[in-house]
Order: sequence, then structure tokens, then C-alpha cells
Amino acid sequence: MEINVNSINQAFGKDEQTSQIIVALNGNSADGSGDYLSSSVNVTAKDLPEGTSFDDVLDSEIETLARKKLAAYAAGAMPIRVSSIVRNYDQQTNQIANAVVSLLGNATDGSNDYINYRTTITKEDLPSDKTFATMTAGALKALAKSKLVAVTKVA
Repeated sequence: MEINVNSINQAFGKDEQTSQIIVALNGNSADGSGDYLSSSVNVTAKDLPEGTSFDDVLDSEIETLARKKLAAYAAGAMPIRVSSIVRNYDQQTNQIANAVVSLLGNATDGSNDYINYRTTITKEDLPSDKTFATMTAGALKALAKSKLVAVTKVA
């Protein structure tokens, strides 16, 4: 999944100084599974290199800062919970064909930053010694969270 910038919203106060920058980052799977990531990340003055103001940075630098913050959120800086696990059965074999896991994260610092992620776990994603019949909900949650970390990782 490729994560793209959907928008960079820079708001200014009465003094024409940047008061807030919100970066919307989104991605959709290319394989037709319906998997997606939707997120909103605030870039704040404390995220900037020392001695730099918002008037001194390019959009590409703001994007880089937002991607790093998104990766940090996915890696544990934001509480992320599972909202649902759907196990889809193959009607021919009566076996689980895949599991669709939805994750939600909301920052607790008042920034309104969030992550909404949906991923399809297939047989190929499971540990080699596991099948869907031997995967608990906890194991599926952990696998989905590791996929979120991988998809948001900054190179």
C-alpha cells in the first residue's frame, strides 16, 4: 500500500503566524482487497528542526515530518485498538479464507490526530506453523498492528 498526502492544511492566526498544520495521509491497496489507511497528523513547532519556523519549511519537509509522526504513532506512540475482526469463509472448503482487521487510533494529547486502518490477513501472512483455526483474536490483532507498522515505516 502506498501512503499519499491528501492535503496539507496550514492555518494562520491574526498575527499571520502559522497556528497549525494538519496533514491528511491516505492509502488504498492496489490488490482490490479494500484495505486502506486514513490518517490526520498535526505538525507542530516542536516537530521542526531547532531554529526553524513554519515560514522556512517546504511542503516536502512538512510531509516528511508528518510521515515520521505517523510511523511513530503506528509503532506505539498512539494507543491503537482493534475495532473489528471479520473472518471470511471459503464456501467451497468451509475454512477461513482471510480475516479483515480494522484498527483505530486517536492521540490523547488533544491534537485530534488519528489513524483508521483496515487490513486483510491471508494465509500467506500467518506464521508458518499457524492456520486460521489456530490463530486467536489476540494473534490476529498483533499481526494487523505489525502490518500497520510495516506500511507506515519511513525509509
